[in-house]
Amino acid sequence: RGAAVRVHRRARRAESTPSEPDQACVGNRPPLPAMAISESAALAIVYVALAICALVACAAARVVYSELKGGGGGGKDAEAGGDAVPKGTDYWYSARRSQGWVSLGLSFFASSMGAWVLFAAPEVGILSGWWGNLGYALASTVPLGAVAILGPAVLSRFGEGFCLTDWVRVRFGRGMQIYVGIISLFYMWIYLVAELSSMGNLIFSMAGLDPLHALLPVSIATMLYTSLAGLPASIWTDRLQGVVMVVTILVTLIACFTKLNVGATEWRSVSTWTDKGFESLVTLIIAVLGAGLFDMSAWQRVYAASGAATLRKGCAFGVALIFPTMILFGLAGMLAQAQALTSTGAGVAIPALGFFELLGMQSSGFSGLAFALAVCMVASSVDSLQTGLLSVLSREILSKKLSPTQSLLAGQLFLVAVNMPAIIMATEGTKDPDFGGSIINLFLIADLLAVSIAVPVFMGLGSLATQGGALAGCVSGLLFILGFGWFEFHTFMAGLEMVTLMAFGNVKPKEVGLGASRTCIIFFVLPFVTGAVTYVASWAERVAAMMTPRLGTAGARAPAPPQEAVKARAAVQAMEAVQAPEAVKEPEVVKEPEPEAVEAPEAAQAPEAVEEPEAAKPPKMAL
Repeated sequence: RGAAVRVHRRARRAESTPSEPDQACVGNRPPLPAMAISESAALAIVYVALAICALVACAAARVVYSELKGGGGGGKDAEAGGDAVPKGTDYWYSARRSQGWVSLGLSFFASSMGAWVLFAAPEVGILSGWWGNLGYALASTVPLGAVAILGPAVLSRFGEGFCLTDWVRVRFGRGMQIYVGIISLFYMWIYLVAELSSMGNLIFSMAGLDPLHALLPVSIATMLYTSLAGLPASIWTDRLQGVVMVVTILVTLIACFTKLNVGATEWRSVSTWTDKGFESLVTLIIAVLGAGLFDMSAWQRVYAASGAATLRKGCAFGVALIFPTMILFGLAGMLAQAQALTSTGAGVAIPALGFFELLGMQSSGFSGLAFALAVCMVASSVDSLQTGLLSVLSREILSKKLSPTQSLLAGQLFLVAVNMPAIIMATEGTKDPDFGGSIINLFLIADLLAVSIAVPVFMGLGSLATQGGALAGCVSGLLFILGFGWFEFHTFMAGLEMVTLMAFGNVKPKEVGLGASRTCIIFFVLPFVTGAVTYVASWAERVAAMMTPRLGTAGARAPAPPQEAVKARAAVQAMEAVQAPEAVKEPEVVKEPEPEAVEAPEAAQAPEAVEEPEAAKPPKMAL
């Protein structure tokens, strides 16, 4: 997803030093295809697109603030048996139970398809052939399939949350919540920086303008309208952006596919199924799945769904839009490569620009349409990431019992606090030729950490996993990564650097990051290691707790999940409430015969008054 940043920085570096034998200038080609649009047209597209999104967000704001004035502070969740739509500040943060499947599907599609699709999918198609193309399409849709299965299960266990980390706290405690939240925040923030940088580089590449002319308007406009209307603003704008994206993708790709000159031999050389491509398929599916499961913007939409069936339909609709989009852009890269081989005998100079190689043969009107598509893609991803970052702290903010105005203000301040560093880093990234490569490697680090916690966290949906077992599973993932590096390079520092997949540090192997075979091995084995350790540690903890009463020790059982503990306490209280009146009623029955109430009751009352509670104690211990 950092491909856009990397490619355009390489192109700008080639422009500034034309005498260097950079691959961007192979065959005397310009760094970018001839697809320039005028500066005024580029600025008009940016500001008009953002103005339309802002108007849609204002419409959402009317609904939000009408709910707030109505005095609603929250509502019951569908899975909890309630039927009232939440209002007020809860609606600003969660849009709880308000979205149908069409809205959810368009939102999943628009928020997932950032500007990286225009660059990364064609590049993978060129470098990895059909395996890579298929792998990237599956990797982009498998997370939604997982959310369709796991989402209703999480909702049924904790329907009052705002994102996944809220359920993690209820199931495994504060420590696991913090650890999962840090990894999720890191991933989403890096994604936000990459999207903003891509927008800046796009306007430079297509119109020759300074990157700040697009980077700042997109970041500030999305920040303002999400601050105004919260999550509803993001979902409402996603609907519009999703429809616009579907139309523009079809129009531009159909135009690109109509003027092709591809030889049969050249197509066969591109249309391949290679072992390296299969490695890319495996790595991409596991890595993107791990990261996608901890993208809190997707989990926000889980809680915004009107019900479990609606959520499943929305995920299916999103998959139906995302999968063909990824396949088509990957195919565009393969066709661009085959056409370049047919016409010049050399492939595409910069693989990530394969789509733009095809677009360069079209009129400037199609270039403007592609630029409008990129603006929609970036805006939809950025506003979703902004609200997703906020969702990690939403429950904490609302638990402070602030007034509605104070709660909204706290959320708005957090959005500003998150966006300002991202804007600064993205701005600096447009000036650094190596920034794109760093972003890609940071994505891989986030993906690796997400995969290391995915299995332990979601084993919590079952009854076996304990807090200690889940923590042991997460730690085992880190130890496996460190041990892999230590075993391969025989130094402890190399083990630490393996967390970066050898992209950063003093050890410099020939293959690093996504291109290394070790990356595929680590991503494939890691879920099995963490899952096995979580299972064994949880089982051992529960067995040890069951054995302690037999050894005559105090304390008796394994730590139960919070929900089970609550149910147990409620059952105990109910039993005590039932038993208490029985202990009082027994003496009254004995006192009925007045004449014999001198000797007989004393013999009957003493044992019965004392023995009844004692007879109730064993069931309480057994419970």
